[in-house]
Amino acid sequence: MLLPKRPLATAGAAVLLALSLTACGGDSPSDASVKDYCDAVRGDTNNEAFAKALEDKDYDKIVDLFKEQAEKVEKVGTPKDISDDAREGFEIQLDAIKDIDGDDVKKAFESNGDSDPFEDKISKDDKKKVEAYTKYESETCSDSGSVPTPDVPTEVPTDGLPTDGLPTDGLPSGFPSDLPTDPAELESLLSNLPTEIPSS
Repeated sequence: MLLPKRPLATAGAAVLLALSLTACGGDSPSDASVKDYCDAVRGDTNNEAFAKALEDKDYDKIVDLFKEQAEKVEKVGTPKDISDDAREGFEIQLDAIKDIDGDDVKKAFESNGDSDPFEDKISKDDKKKVEAYTKYESETCSDSGSVPTPDVPTEVPTDGLPTDGLPTDGLPSGFPSDLPTDPAELESLLSNLPTEIPSS
């Protein structure tokens, strides 16, 4: 569920892992289309409602929005090609979101990433499964929501462009293939540039 990830980006990675829970339970379908799955994971929860709840520090409302989105994801389920570990991670996250409340979310925000109130709630094995699911979600849905770009030409036509009368005196003949990053090397490179631009 992408909705909470952006506003929560300042809360730290551990908080994001715990709060971006997007699934719930083993009864969820396992034959969803990739499009339906990715649409559900991305969510359609009202961004304005989430932003307002975040601004108002209405942690109970934030939890309600998370749970609402998790219910939608649970109804859709996962595609058939998900690995067993990733599917279990999906189910672990769905079950975990059922157990969070406003106080958990408040603690997560107040910790500023220094401590994770959710860390103790997930075993080491389950964390690996959640990571497998997170990786699956990221790889499966990374391109499906991108906005199509119009076809843009990759070559610039040069026919008909004037070449006569263009100044070439004083222009460097070659450019370095590796640009330096050390300030001393940059200064040396800059000292080799012409100090005056020729005029026509």
